[in-house]
Amino acid sequence: MTVDTMTLQRAAVTHTGLRFDAADGLSRALRDGCFLLAVPTGFDPGPGITLCREFHRPPDGGPEATRAYRGFKDVPGVYFDREHFQTEHVLIDGPGRARHFPGELLAMAEQMSSLTLLVLRDAMTELGIAPALWSEITGGAVDGRGTHWFAANHYRPERAKLGCAPHKDTGFVTVLYNEEPGLEASVDGAWVPVDPVPGHFVVNFGGAFELLTAALDRPVRAILHQVRQCVPVPGAGDRFSFAAFANPPATGDLYQVREDGSAAAVRSSEEFLREFNEQTWSDRHADFGIAGAAGRSGGGTS
Repeated sequence: MTVDTMTLQRAAVTHTGLRFDAADGLSRALRDGCFLLAVPTGFDPGPGITLCREFHRPPDGGPEATRAYRGFKDVPGVYFDREHFQTEHVLIDGPGRARHFPGELLAMAEQMSSLTLLVLRDAMTELGIAPALWSEITGGAVDGRGTHWFAANHYRPERAKLGCAPHKDTGFVTVLYNEEPGLEASVDGAWVPVDPVPGHFVVNFGGAFELLTAALDRPVRAILHQVRQCVPVPGAGDRFSFAAFANPPATGDLYQVREDGSAAAVRSSEEFLREFNEQTWSDRHADFGIAGAAGRSGGGTS
């Protein structure tokens, strides 16, 4: 990485896991906090793009073909208006997707969710964390339990505000799809563009993974990032992005692996999330990432 741009490690999905272009690519990616992942053959981002374009619109008044993608403002605990930023978004867990998403959108979201688990497993293998610990220390997330969020983001350029708040993702792994510039990462105290690369996801590591590995000799970095203010572009659509997240349960404990290979609970998930919401968004959504999944955190959500 340099101060004026980010040169990210690149990987692709194979039948055995991730294959990085560089022999030490995964190790470097864990240190950087993010990397580029080639979009697998056959993945269609179309349903996600349609959701980002439509979710904030009323259910009536648009094409019938996209009606199932609209009206999410009226779904309790799913739509969030970030009043201090340009972004508004849908945040929805696995059971919510099964109830509210049309089939092609649900299939796309689950493809992305599966990628988060692939990355999580390969990362823990690279760090030498014993597989016998994986389920406990991730709150079952590695097995498809925990909370597997999907988020769709729409940026409103008419608002003269920052696109999205500076933050670290809260969970273990994020797989992000975006097409327009705007994403920035903090590198040595400066905001550096992370421009989209066609045909690639951006993969981030989050705060729960940073905490989990903090005592190891190769701790994972949770990268601090934001979206800069988006400006109107005549004839172009608004900026959008969508992402899948592998997170621990909304309630329960966060763990840390020690140098001797053992692990211990070190913090409450709910306390961690509430602190994040207070410091990041400073709005009325104190239960963001908590309320919708707290009652289901023990069950399968992907």
